[in-house]
Amino acid sequence: MRFSFKILLVGALLCLLGTATVQAKEITHKCRVTVPGTKAAWAEAVDGRYKSAWTHRRSKDCILTVQLPHGTQGGGLYVCFKTEPEEMVVKSGEREIYRQQGDGLAHRYVPFTGDEPLTLELYGGEHSVSINEFKVFSGAQPPDWVQQWQPPLTYADLLVIVAHPDDELLWLGGAIPYYALERGKRVTVAYMTCANHLRRSELLNGLWTAGVQNYPFIGSFCDVSKGGIKGVQAAWGGEDKVVAHVTQLIRQLQPQVVLTHDLRGEYGHPAHIITARAVLKALEASGDARQFPDSAAEHGTWDVPKTYIHLYKENPIVMQWQQPIAARGGKTALQVCADAFKQHRSANPKYKVDAHGKYSPTRFGLYRTLVGPDVQCDDFFEHLDENP
Repeated sequence: MRFSFKILLVGALLCLLGTATVQAKEITHKCRVTVPGTKAAWAEAVDGRYKSAWTHRRSKDCILTVQLPHGTQGGGLYVCFKTEPEEMVVKSGEREIYRQQGDGLAHRYVPFTGDEPLTLELYGGEHSVSINEFKVFSGAQPPDWVQQWQPPLTYADLLVIVAHPDDELLWLGGAIPYYALERGKRVTVAYMTCANHLRRSELLNGLWTAGVQNYPFIGSFCDVSKGGIKGVQAAWGGEDKVVAHVTQLIRQLQPQVVLTHDLRGEYGHPAHIITARAVLKALEASGDARQFPDSAAEHGTWDVPKTYIHLYKENPIVMQWQQPIAARGGKTALQVCADAFKQHRSANPKYKVDAHGKYSPTRFGLYRTLVGPDVQCDDFFEHLDENP
């Protein structure tokens, strides 16, 4: 993933630090926003629904201006994209305060100071720019739900590999909030598929709620389930392509622990099965420079110390996820996970985070270890250094 952006805050950080206790309030309705096209079309970007979106269809590039209420002391822009621009520039008056080029973030927060008009220059490249949520805040500290994503991790302690958005919450339980928030581990999630912009926004909203602050890895394999394992694997370009993708992730992130799907796909979903099988093959390939040599040349090789599989019957471990998470007001890791799953509003309503269900997200098995078998059986990082 290409990821390069720079934020220029001329005097802004000092000003914001001085008012860091001021809780931001949304002032979108008090601002005068000038955009290409009609007001009716723009309403799709400010209706609070990630499903709808404003799209600038007349050209690939556009300029938006935001007239702030007089006396605004600073705040931030929160822009959620359906289609991300190739380049985004934000100016406060004549001062450039933000510039991003190349692959960026679907959800972006840009802080500003003062009440000078804001200008957003969006360059779409090959695609028209499309925004599904646009909000303006006044005040230094945005609400907790506003996402201020950090770049993707360079190295991970825990790498979670799943087929679809919400799989990481439904099947793998409180692992993400517990290790990210309570244990301070570097946790990231890699998704094989993401069907559309709505699912991506729900994915980001859920991860942020669960405590992840580094942007995830979102694959480009198509979201299909028809045709069984053979059909899905063919749609994904064949087994080698899938294993190569997972191998590259492992080599790039050099995780201490990998966590993935049940080998039977939980309820039998072919994409879950293909993902789990690809992880197993990638574990063998990632340490061998002769396999998938391009990613070995780029990232080197890596042998993952520990790998856990959901519902794996050998070397079982039960993680109750009942630990209180201080950063979430004492909610348990499983409760935080359930809160995160609520962000997936388009998910099938029959699914829920259920510790006592047939596919309980508390039950795992140690599939592979380089550091010996678990003894305590209550920690994925047993036998691993606290700060590898």
